[in-house]
Parts: sequence; structure tokens; C-alpha cells
Amino acid sequence: MNIALSILIIVAYPQTTRSFASEGLSTRRKRLRIKMSSWNDTWSDILNGGPKRWKVDDVEAKQKALTHITDAISSSDNTPLRILCPLAGDDPFVHYAWSQGHDVTAIDLVPAALKGMRLQFGENSDEDWSSTSRTSGTVWKHKSGRATLYQGDMLMRRPELQSSFDVIYDKDSFGALNRDMRRAYCQRLSEFIKGDGVVYVEVKNKESGREFGPPYHVEKDDLMEETSFGCAFDYVKGLGEVYPLNMGGVRQMGHILRRGLRK
Repeated sequence: MNIALSILIIVAYPQTTRSFASEGLSTRRKRLRIKMSSWNDTWSDILNGGPKRWKVDDVEAKQKALTHITDAISSSDNTPLRILCPLAGDDPFVHYAWSQGHDVTAIDLVPAALKGMRLQFGENSDEDWSSTSRTSGTVWKHKSGRATLYQGDMLMRRPELQSSFDVIYDKDSFGALNRDMRRAYCQRLSEFIKGDGVVYVEVKNKESGREFGPPYHVEKDDLMEETSFGCAFDYVKGLGEVYPLNMGGVRQMGHILRRGLRK
């Protein structure tokens, strides 16, 4: 793996030694400010022409992801799906899924990333989007009524999203989190998804440096640990390599999970 890439992603995801979900409120807010600063610096560099790091903007890759998702949904009709994209950055998948008629919700910590996402919907972002401030952050809503962007902490409780989504699209989010944050992350997703909802997750498979991250080397067993998705999800199938990366010794792998019985 490119060493510079590893260093830059580590800057974006600072190492932690305690469970994020178990910290006191003041400590959590302090860590959130530190993470916010790191993310802002990273996105500022990307938007100013720096390396893209983890970003994959190829629309064909997003088309493949949506096809895998629709194939995994048991419904035989063409009912639009409600799709959640956690830690989305400005991933073009959100706009692409919306353009195909689906209802999309994205959550990210960095305002610049979500501003970039809003611009994908058209140049009149000030006219096409409205925003409201909540204790959990800023919420942006598109005039179509089918796109919502949350700027704030992914791990915060959001009762309005309880059991709301047919699908969760996770591109590298799980594999970018420090291991002690995975339980809280997967628990929150289990609250947001519907009872039979599907998770499409992309992760990195590394030939070397597997013990280091982020991004971490992730396989089925890592996903399905009881402290990860195994707490509430069933494994459906592996998709193999979903598209090639320009990163030597690293492959982008896909997996399909399904929400299990409520625990």
C-alpha cells in the first residue's frame, strides 16, 4: 500500500484507545473537535487539488454498487429504496442513487464534504437545499424531498431515523474506523435499518500490513465479530473484488449482510 496514503488516512481517522460510545460527554465533545479539525484539514487538501486518498468518483463503480444492492433486495417490484450512507464524505453514490429515483440520506462530520455533495445535485445549491440546526448537527434537505444530509457525529442517537432504511451503503467506513469504535458504529446502524434491511459494505483486502490501519484489512470474520456487525446482522454473501483500485497490493472487496432478529 502507498505509504503516503496510509499516513494521510490515519490523520483523517485518529487512533483511539477507549470506546467512543462509553466516554463522558465532555471528553466525547473534545475528541469530536479534534476529529473535526483533522477531517477539515484533509478535505481542504483534497478540494485544493491534493491526493484523493480513499475517494472513488468513477460513476461506473457506483452503478455496480447499486446493482448489487437491488439484486440483494427480495422485493420484485421497482419501489424506490430508502438508502443510508454513513460517513459518506462527498461520495457520488448518493447523487447517483438519487438520480435513479431512490431516497438517500447521508451522514458526515465535515461541512466541506457535504457542501461538495450538494453541488453534485446542481449549481443552485442555495435554492435547492434548506437547512435546520439541531443538537445533533445541521440537517440539509433537498427540494425533491428525496435527499437528506446530516452534518454531525455518526454515532449520535437520532430517533427520527429509527428503523427507517431499506439499505445501508458502507464504502470503506467500517474498515476506516478504529476497532474500538466498531461496536458503537454497528449498533447505531442496527437501529437505523429496517428489520429485513440489507447492508452493502466495501472493504480493503491488503496483501501486506494487514495489522495496521486505517484503512484496515477486513474479511468476513472481521465483519461478523459479535463486537461488529455480528451483533445484529446475518452474513448473506461475498461479492469478491467489486472494482480495481490504483493502490498496489490492495483490493476493493464487497459483502452483503442482512439485518437479523432484533437483539
